[in-house]
Amino acid sequence: MIKHYNCLLFVLLFSWLAPAGAQNYTPVKNLVAFKSLFSSKSAAINSLKSDFVQEKSISMLENKIISEGSFIYRKSNRLRLEYRKPYTFLFIMDNDRVTIKNSQQTSSVSASSNKLYKMISQLTINCVTGNVLNSKEFDVDVFENARAYFLVLKPRQNMLKSLFDRINIFISKNDFTVDRLELMETSGDKTTLVFTDKKINIPVDDEVFKVN
Repeated sequence: MIKHYNCLLFVLLFSWLAPAGAQNYTPVKNLVAFKSLFSSKSAAINSLKSDFVQEKSISMLENKIISEGSFIYRKSNRLRLEYRKPYTFLFIMDNDRVTIKNSQQTSSVSASSNKLYKMISQLTINCVTGNVLNSKEFDVDVFENARAYFLVLKPRQNMLKSLFDRINIFISKNDFTVDRLELMETSGDKTTLVFTDKKINIPVDDEVFKVN
């Protein structure tokens, strides 16, 4: 199960902007106003489709591992993350049901019956809906520059602490979607996802969240 967490936490989003690194950012002065704005903008997103490129840096390897895929979200509690290159991997959350498919097998479980899946699923939805700022699993610091907001999430929960030192999320001031996600692991490894070609509030059929 743990081996899948990088493919799951992708979902954070969830889905959204990418400034070039966390530079020239200053703390958000009015955090209450930002929370209100972020929640209202996120609430207006009924569906989201995006391509992504994932870059994995492993301390023991000289070369980075590059993967490509697509991400789809639809209100409420429906997500599809599909890796296409260099391997195939599919993660679908359809309300409480989580289905994972790779080249060898397909498995389906209830998110509520699995502590890790439940935590990841809830965190993903919190990011999409804007509730991540009120998450009990993380301490959140918020910074900004002219183009983007920069959120630093530091785990409180022991399971997440064992995996991640912090999670960096870059959010566009243009459409309030995440364009860059950085997972800073306790091992020293780093996973970066950059989301492109975003399409907001387009029709998404139920069949997208089914596994053939």
